[in-house]
Amino acid sequence: MTFTVIYGLCLIAIYIAGTPPKQTKDFTGRTAWEFTVAAFTTDNSIDGVTYRVLNLEYLNSRELDLTDLTFLLPEREVFINVGDLHNAEILEDHGEWQLVAFYYSNTRTSTSIYRAYQDRIEPVSYKITSHVGQVIGAFYLFIPALLLSIIVTAIINWRARRAIKTEDD
Repeated sequence: MTFTVIYGLCLIAIYIAGTPPKQTKDFTGRTAWEFTVAAFTTDNSIDGVTYRVLNLEYLNSRELDLTDLTFLLPEREVFINVGDLHNAEILEDHGEWQLVAFYYSNTRTSTSIYRAYQDRIEPVSYKITSHVGQVIGAFYLFIPALLLSIIVTAIINWRARRAIKTEDD
């Protein structure tokens, strides 16, 4: 029981310490690489793929041919299976543009919110909710939590034996 409590507290601490506390509005560097969006393929002859998952860095590089892509989603919610399961949800639809939340799940779980237009996107916010580093941290905390629980249990037992001994005297 002591181990469960101590390890649970360690897991909570690693989640709080390992997750950025707020949404970012800086879309450069690593965030540009992780900020993912959904694009709808208007030409289904490309391997039968209807949706593509793209990152902001790739979109900014101008190496992408946008002639057969649109960022406006035809459905309210879209599930994209590209080895991982991602989904995009239209939060607001204003005709010419949509406010879209893209939920990415792989080595990280994150939410990219952006304004989608026919031929471009405008990033609004980005938030990481979990990442693989937290799992690795949980793995490394197992042994220290076990040792700490053994020490705490030994102290509790020692104090209990000492209390019983003083009652007997």
